[in-house]
Amino acid sequence: AVVSTQSTGEFYPQNVMLLCVYFACKVDEYTIGIDKFVSMLEESLQFETGSFILSNEFLLMEALDYSLTVYNSYRPLDGFLFEVRDRLGKESSDCLRKHALSFINDAILTDAPLLYSPSQIALSALVYSSEQNKVDISSYLKSLAHDVTTHSKLLNTINKIREHLQHNYKFQISSSKLKELEAKCNSISKSLESDGEEGSSNDEKHGERITKRRKTVDEMETEPLP
Repeated sequence: AVVSTQSTGEFYPQNVMLLCVYFACKVDEYTIGIDKFVSMLEESLQFETGSFILSNEFLLMEALDYSLTVYNSYRPLDGFLFEVRDRLGKESSDCLRKHALSFINDAILTDAPLLYSPSQIALSALVYSSEQNKVDISSYLKSLAHDVTTHSKLLNTINKIREHLQHNYKFQISSSKLKELEAKCNSISKSLESDGEEGSSNDEKHGERITKRRKTVDEMETEPLP
Protein backbone atom coordinates (compact mmCIF):
# COMPACT_ATOMS: atom_id res chain seq x y z
CA ALA A 1 0.00 0.00 0.00
CA VAL A 2 2.83 2.38 0.85
CA VAL A 3 4.71 1.63 -2.37
CA SER A 4 1.57 2.15 -4.44
CA THR A 5 0.78 5.53 -2.87
CA GLN A 6 4.29 6.92 -2.35
CA SER A 7 7.20 7.42 -4.69
CA THR A 8 10.02 4.88 -4.43
CA GLY A 9 12.36 7.83 -4.91
CA GLU A 10 11.07 9.36 -1.67
CA PHE A 11 11.36 6.24 0.49
CA TYR A 12 13.94 3.51 0.17
CA PRO A 13 12.00 0.23 -0.39
CA GLN A 14 14.15 -1.75 2.04
CA ASN A 15 13.38 0.68 4.84
CA VAL A 16 9.69 0.54 4.00
CA MET A 17 9.82 -3.26 4.10
CA LEU A 18 11.42 -3.21 7.56
CA LEU A 19 8.85 -0.65 8.71
CA CYS A 20 6.03 -2.95 7.60
CA VAL A 21 7.57 -5.96 9.35
CA TYR A 22 8.06 -4.02 12.58
CA PHE A 23 4.53 -2.66 12.44
CA ALA A 24 3.13 -6.15 11.72
CA CYS A 25 4.83 -7.36 14.92
CA LYS A 26 2.87 -4.76 16.86
CA VAL A 27 -0.43 -5.66 15.22
CA ASP A 28 0.12 -9.35 15.99
CA GLU A 29 1.14 -8.45 19.57
CA TYR A 30 4.66 -9.80 19.13
CA THR A 31 6.38 -7.21 21.31
CA ILE A 32 9.92 -6.37 20.28
CA GLY A 33 11.96 -3.26 21.00
CA ILE A 34 13.29 -1.18 18.14
CA ASP A 35 16.90 -1.70 19.29
CA LYS A 36 16.53 -5.46 19.18
CA PHE A 37 14.70 -5.28 15.86
CA VAL A 38 17.45 -3.35 14.07
CA SER A 39 20.25 -5.35 15.71
CA MET A 40 20.10 -7.81 12.78
CA LEU A 41 21.30 -5.03 10.45
CA GLU A 42 24.81 -3.75 9.96
CA GLU A 43 25.86 -1.52 12.83
CA SER A 44 26.23 1.50 10.54
CA LEU A 45 22.58 1.18 9.45
CA GLN A 46 20.93 0.50 12.80
CA PHE A 47 20.42 4.06 14.05
CA GLU A 48 19.27 5.47 10.70
CA THR A 49 16.86 2.57 10.05
CA GLY A 50 15.48 2.67 13.59
CA SER A 51 14.83 6.41 13.31
CA PHE A 52 13.08 5.90 9.96
CA ILE A 53 10.83 3.20 11.38
CA LEU A 54 9.78 5.18 14.46
CA SER A 55 9.15 8.40 12.53
CA ASN A 56 7.06 6.82 9.76
CA GLU A 57 4.69 4.49 11.61
CA PHE A 58 1.83 6.97 11.31
CA LEU A 59 2.57 7.43 7.62
CA LEU A 60 2.19 3.67 7.18
CA MET A 61 -1.14 3.67 9.04
CA GLU A 62 -2.33 6.54 6.86
CA ALA A 63 -1.36 4.61 3.71
CA LEU A 64 -3.36 1.64 5.03
CA ASP A 65 -6.36 3.92 5.76
CA TYR A 66 -6.00 2.86 9.40
CA SER A 67 -7.70 -0.46 8.62
CA LEU A 68 -5.94 -2.45 11.32
CA THR A 69 -7.14 -5.79 12.61
CA VAL A 70 -8.19 -5.62 16.25
CA TYR A 71 -7.96 -8.98 17.97
CA ASN A 72 -10.14 -10.07 20.87
CA SER A 73 -10.04 -13.09 23.14
CA TYR A 74 -12.74 -15.12 21.39
CA ARG A 75 -10.52 -16.34 18.56
CA PRO A 76 -7.67 -17.68 20.76
CA LEU A 77 -10.29 -19.31 23.00
CA ASP A 78 -11.52 -21.31 19.99
CA GLY A 79 -7.93 -22.42 19.39
CA PHE A 80 -7.49 -23.53 23.00
CA LEU A 81 -10.80 -25.40 22.99
CA PHE A 82 -9.83 -27.13 19.76
CA GLU A 83 -6.62 -28.42 21.35
CA VAL A 84 -8.46 -29.45 24.52
CA ARG A 85 -10.93 -31.39 22.39
CA ASP A 86 -8.07 -33.35 20.83
CA ARG A 87 -6.69 -34.18 24.28
CA LEU A 88 -9.79 -34.64 26.45
CA GLY A 89 -12.59 -35.23 23.95
CA LYS A 90 -15.41 -33.16 22.46
CA GLU A 91 -17.62 -33.40 25.56
CA SER A 92 -15.03 -31.71 27.77
CA SER A 93 -14.40 -29.03 25.20
CA ASP A 94 -18.10 -28.21 24.82
CA CYS A 95 -18.76 -27.94 28.56
CA LEU A 96 -15.83 -25.52 28.97
CA ARG A 97 -17.07 -23.08 26.36
CA LYS A 98 -20.02 -21.55 28.23
CA HIS A 99 -18.18 -20.36 31.35
CA ALA A 100 -15.14 -19.34 29.32
CA LEU A 101 -17.25 -17.08 27.11
CA SER A 102 -18.87 -15.58 30.20
CA PHE A 103 -15.41 -14.82 31.61
CA ILE A 104 -14.35 -13.05 28.41
CA ASN A 105 -17.59 -11.07 28.27
CA ASP A 106 -16.88 -9.80 31.79
CA ALA A 107 -13.26 -9.02 30.93
CA ILE A 108 -14.32 -6.79 28.04
CA LEU A 109 -16.20 -4.56 30.50
CA THR A 110 -12.92 -3.79 32.31
CA ASP A 111 -9.53 -2.45 31.21
CA ALA A 112 -8.07 -5.98 31.14
CA PRO A 113 -7.86 -6.02 27.29
CA LEU A 114 -5.58 -2.97 27.55
CA LEU A 115 -3.27 -4.67 30.05
CA TYR A 116 -3.13 -8.27 28.84
CA SER A 117 -3.03 -9.94 25.44
CA PRO A 118 -6.15 -11.67 24.05
CA SER A 119 -4.51 -15.09 24.32
CA GLN A 120 -3.68 -14.54 28.01
CA ILE A 121 -7.27 -13.54 28.78
CA ALA A 122 -8.58 -16.50 26.78
CA LEU A 123 -6.34 -18.91 28.67
CA SER A 124 -7.48 -17.41 31.97
CA ALA A 125 -11.06 -17.92 30.85
CA LEU A 126 -10.28 -21.54 30.05
CA VAL A 127 -8.75 -22.15 33.49
CA TYR A 128 -11.72 -20.46 35.17
CA SER A 129 -14.15 -22.62 33.21
CA SER A 130 -12.21 -25.80 34.00
CA GLU A 131 -12.56 -25.06 37.72
CA GLN A 132 -16.28 -24.36 37.39
CA ASN A 133 -16.84 -27.59 35.45
CA LYS A 134 -14.29 -29.65 37.43
CA VAL A 135 -12.30 -30.55 34.32
CA ASP A 136 -8.59 -31.16 34.86
CA ILE A 137 -6.51 -29.32 32.23
CA SER A 138 -3.26 -29.14 34.21
CA SER A 139 -1.46 -31.40 31.73
CA TYR A 140 -2.57 -29.15 28.88
CA LEU A 141 -1.26 -26.04 30.67
CA LYS A 142 2.09 -27.74 31.20
CA SER A 143 2.30 -28.53 27.50
CA LEU A 144 2.05 -24.80 26.71
CA ALA A 145 5.24 -24.01 28.63
CA HIS A 146 8.74 -25.11 27.61
CA ASP A 147 10.11 -25.28 31.15
CA VAL A 148 9.14 -24.90 34.80
CA THR A 149 9.98 -21.19 34.89
CA THR A 150 7.76 -20.41 31.91
CA HIS A 151 4.97 -22.52 33.39
CA SER A 152 5.22 -20.62 36.66
CA LYS A 153 5.07 -17.26 34.85
CA LEU A 154 2.07 -18.45 32.89
CA LEU A 155 0.14 -19.42 36.01
CA ASN A 156 1.13 -16.14 37.66
CA THR A 157 -0.26 -14.14 34.73
CA ILE A 158 -3.50 -16.14 34.80
CA ASN A 159 -3.92 -15.42 38.53
CA LYS A 160 -3.25 -11.71 37.98
CA ILE A 161 -5.93 -11.49 35.31
CA ARG A 162 -8.48 -13.24 37.50
CA GLU A 163 -7.66 -10.99 40.46
CA HIS A 164 -7.90 -7.96 38.18
CA LEU A 165 -11.42 -8.93 37.11
CA GLN A 166 -12.51 -9.58 40.69
CA HIS A 167 -11.39 -6.09 41.76
CA ASN A 168 -12.54 -4.16 38.70
CA TYR A 169 -15.68 -5.86 37.44
CA LYS A 170 -18.44 -3.91 39.20
CA PHE A 171 -21.25 -4.17 36.68
CA GLN A 172 -23.52 -6.53 38.59
CA ILE A 173 -27.28 -6.56 37.95
CA SER A 174 -29.98 -8.91 39.17
CA SER A 175 -32.39 -10.64 36.81
CA SER A 176 -35.37 -8.77 38.35
CA LYS A 177 -33.67 -5.41 37.78
CA LEU A 178 -32.83 -6.47 34.23
CA LYS A 179 -36.49 -7.31 33.55
CA GLU A 180 -37.53 -3.94 34.97
CA LEU A 181 -35.13 -2.10 32.67
CA GLU A 182 -36.28 -4.19 29.72
CA ALA A 183 -39.92 -3.27 30.44
CA LYS A 184 -39.00 0.43 30.55
CA CYS A 185 -37.16 0.16 27.24
CA ASN A 186 -40.14 -1.57 25.63
CA SER A 187 -42.48 1.12 26.98
CA ILE A 188 -40.28 3.89 25.57
CA SER A 189 -40.01 2.08 22.24
CA LYS A 190 -43.82 1.74 21.94
CA SER A 191 -44.25 5.40 22.89
CA LEU A 192 -41.83 6.49 20.19
CA GLU A 193 -43.59 4.30 17.63
CA SER A 194 -47.01 5.78 18.47
CA ASP A 195 -45.57 9.30 18.30
CA GLY A 196 -44.10 8.48 14.92
CA GLU A 197 -47.42 7.16 13.63
CA GLU A 198 -49.26 10.21 14.97
CA GLY A 199 -46.69 12.51 13.40
CA SER A 200 -47.03 10.68 10.10
CA SER A 201 -50.83 11.06 10.25
CA ASN A 202 -50.50 14.77 10.98
CA ASP A 203 -48.09 15.14 8.09
CA GLU A 204 -50.59 13.47 5.76
CA LYS A 205 -53.39 15.77 6.92
CA HIS A 206 -51.15 18.80 6.52
CA GLY A 207 -50.23 17.63 3.04
CA GLU A 208 -53.91 17.22 2.13
CA ARG A 209 -54.66 20.78 3.29
CA ILE A 210 -51.80 22.15 1.19
CA THR A 211 -53.04 20.20 -1.86
CA LYS A 212 -56.57 21.58 -1.43
CA ARG A 213 -55.25 25.15 -1.14
CA ARG A 214 -53.15 24.73 -4.28
CA LYS A 215 -56.17 23.31 -6.12
CA THR A 216 -58.30 26.27 -5.08
CA VAL A 217 -55.65 28.75 -6.21
CA ASP A 218 -55.32 26.97 -9.57
CA GLU A 219 -59.10 27.09 -10.09
CA MET A 220 -59.16 30.82 -9.29
CA GLU A 221 -56.39 31.49 -11.79
CA THR A 222 -58.09 29.51 -14.54
CA GLU A 223 -61.58 31.03 -14.12
CA PRO A 224 -62.52 33.37 -17.05
CA LEU A 225 -62.74 37.03 -16.21
CA PRO A 226 -66.31 38.50 -16.38
